[in-house]
Amino acid sequence: MTSPFKVLIALALSLAVSVAHATPRACEDPNPLRFSLIPRTDLAKQLEEHRPLLQHLERALGRKVSVVQASSYSTVIEGLLAGTIDLASMGPASYSIAKNRDPSITAFVSWTMQPGTFVEDGARFYNSLLITRRDSGLDSVAKLQGRNLSLTDPASTSGAVIPRAEFSAQVGVPLQDYFGQVTFSGSHDRSVEVLRKGYVDAAFVASEHLDEVIRQGRIKASEIQVLWKSRPIPHDPFVFRGKLCPDLQDKIRRAFLSESPEIKKMLTNRKAQRFIPVSDEDYKALRGILAQPQ
Repeated sequence: MTSPFKVLIALALSLAVSVAHATPRACEDPNPLRFSLIPRTDLAKQLEEHRPLLQHLERALGRKVSVVQASSYSTVIEGLLAGTIDLASMGPASYSIAKNRDPSITAFVSWTMQPGTFVEDGARFYNSLLITRRDSGLDSVAKLQGRNLSLTDPASTSGAVIPRAEFSAQVGVPLQDYFGQVTFSGSHDRSVEVLRKGYVDAAFVASEHLDEVIRQGRIKASEIQVLWKSRPIPHDPFVFRGKLCPDLQDKIRRAFLSESPEIKKMLTNRKAQRFIPVSDEDYKALRGILAQPQ
């Protein structure tokens, strides 16, 4: 008769083999692939700008790409963490927040920019800018103490996170203590709009998004003045969930870095020049800021 000890060994070996076979298949290969983006400006306009990219991805990946419309930065973060979003365009801070909570989330491409009023040709970085209306008489940081301020979103890199870290360090007190009322507009273009209308005295916005608002004619460059500028910030990354199967991840990377007409059209829509590979190392300093108590 077979001893109980031998039976246990056989069962253990069988289980080990089963686990070994299951491990490579633990990755996910979703169809459709669920894409989302943070609402930096008008979400409908953003989705229209990205449409050529999504069409190219569908053809390159051989599957439908569905859009998950997000109402806030945190919606995209939580979607990636919960597995309801597979691929996303994020800000550096929102990516870093997600990465700190799930190390498998991966940044893989970003872009270089076309020149503008506040962005240099081919720039791999952008800046957080503190702006006021030129006709307001608020022409120095000192004059803004106690004044009303517009931020973008709590998870916005240039519209909240960097100002809270860098600007607060410069003035020596937390942002909310330096200014009077601090409100969140929800997007960069809305921050510019509430400033233009005089609802707030100042706003922190991204240099590239300020350029876009100027291009659209919603405000003139001569109407605003920049009172503070952050250190360079790496551009927004595209990220995917780490649980996606490696071959799918590779296909996504290759699709973004291709020279297809759809990719070129999407970049033109975004006033960008080309996609460039990135990794978590590019956002490491920002992750360190976010890991500190705020």
